[in-house]
Amino acid sequence: MSKKFLQIKNDIKQKIKKLDSYINNYTESSQTMQLPSSAYMNWGIELAQKGKTGEAMDKLQTAALMANQNPGVYINIGIGLLNQKDYEGAIKNFRQAIKIDKYNSKAYAMWAAALSEIGDLKGAIDIYKLAQKYEPRDSDIYLNWGISLVKANKKEEAEEKFKKAMSLNPTNPITSFLWGLLLFEEENYNDAIVRFNHSLIYSDKKQDSNYYLALCYLKLNNYKLAIRYASDAINEDKTAPDPYIVLAECYMQTCKEELCLETFESAEQNVQTNTLFYTNWGLALQKYNYIDKAREKLSKALTMDPANEIILLNLGINYLICREYTRAQELFTKVLDKNPNNGQALYNLATLFFNDKDYNKALDLYKSAFKNSAHNYNIYFNIANCYYKIDDISNAQKYFKKTIEYCPKFIPAYINYANLLVETGDYVSAKRKIRTAYLMDKDSSYINFAYGVILMKTGDFAEANEKFENAIHLDSEYILAYIGKAEALLDLKKYEESLSVLILLNEKADNNEQIGELLIKVLNEILKNNEISEKIYTKAFECCNKFIQRYNNDKIMSIKYALEEKCKIKIEAD
Repeated sequence: MSKKFLQIKNDIKQKIKKLDSYINNYTESSQTMQLPSSAYMNWGIELAQKGKTGEAMDKLQTAALMANQNPGVYINIGIGLLNQKDYEGAIKNFRQAIKIDKYNSKAYAMWAAALSEIGDLKGAIDIYKLAQKYEPRDSDIYLNWGISLVKANKKEEAEEKFKKAMSLNPTNPITSFLWGLLLFEEENYNDAIVRFNHSLIYSDKKQDSNYYLALCYLKLNNYKLAIRYASDAINEDKTAPDPYIVLAECYMQTCKEELCLETFESAEQNVQTNTLFYTNWGLALQKYNYIDKAREKLSKALTMDPANEIILLNLGINYLICREYTRAQELFTKVLDKNPNNGQALYNLATLFFNDKDYNKALDLYKSAFKNSAHNYNIYFNIANCYYKIDDISNAQKYFKKTIEYCPKFIPAYINYANLLVETGDYVSAKRKIRTAYLMDKDSSYINFAYGVILMKTGDFAEANEKFENAIHLDSEYILAYIGKAEALLDLKKYEESLSVLILLNEKADNNEQIGELLIKVLNEILKNNEISEKIYTKAFECCNKFIQRYNNDKIMSIKYALEEKCKIKIEAD
């Protein structure tokens, strides 16, 4: 070989080491002289790195024709085909490389990687064992082996391989990062943090490591550090939406509503928005009760992914909040069409049927929801209420007991159970249940009112009146408590006081039929009683006049005339 040719060959080797500017020199040289096969191989590699896959494969195929005994050529052709997702073609070339050199560990490793891609995980793992046998110190073999083991759901073995890869090449950020991902999926967040921090040290691109560090700290409720790493991830890449979502979630968890919503608003100007971004933005707005804006974002997310179960569910909840029940039902039904076991959709749909008084249909749906969440006390409670509504007292009692068993401090269960016990005539147990609820929260106007209702049913009118007074003291606008008090006073035959409460109610409530019916009941009791004082008649006339003036009620007018006649007779008799 002449010295001149050797010099030209050396020049070409130097040019092969360059990535961009020297590729044209390959073309020029090939027009004037025959390049060695290694030059075509490296030329193909450089073109592949530039993303020029077709040209790269052409050069690699030329190299293969020129040097069909070079395993490296076939390995690189296989890698090119692997990138093109031509797995069978890739495997064929890796096997050709092994045919030339049966000890070539890289060919085995790449063959295993291709098998992993087509789902032959057992085959991949077997081939990785051969690669390890021929080159036990190659960290990349263990790294890729670990990836295949993760896909095969053999996580403990995968962790061992990542650990081995790290011991052979401690500065490889990919190994550390993938190991961190595995630990994250196993919810081992503290150890995952160690791995992501290690990856952060050696990686040029730190965005992914920062993002997962933020996620780990979010899971550990360390919002300060989660905010720090999410912000670092955003600074690395302002177009990635996921770190903004984590940052907004941190602000939500720390009750910083303004910062949470500002994060989404500012992100929309920068990020490549996706379904997840608009879904989380919609959920944040829904949490803060911006229902219309939440619907807008969730609807936008749904246009991007019309089959998304989570979006359909939460959009249904949005319509449920707005009492647009027909649309809510449509959306919950769509969720169940996709996933018949979606517990929340079953629960919400059941509630819609319950409110529509279709108790049997509601019961069926609550039972289906129960199968997916056996220890959800709300489902027990609603099943009990369904049985109560269809007069299946035995089953209603059973599920009220279960509700209290799983959540001993769930007050509505005690109240409804007490009402049921009253209907069965078990007054002692009814009062015991309602008293338990009362002792849990004596300062609740609702519990005082509910206690009063139970006492009215058991005939304890004086004590009931006391509880209604407590409820009014706690909430001066509690109309039902005033009605309860007026009725308790009527049962105690304190007509004048009952009428005074009704006069007050006439000023507070707008056209309440229940108040009018109660007044008629009081007036009829006065009309029947022959021992009514003139003072009570006067109060009754005052009350009638106020109601007639406001509502022009013929029935009250008629009773007033009857009272006037009776009062006149009484005065004449006296």
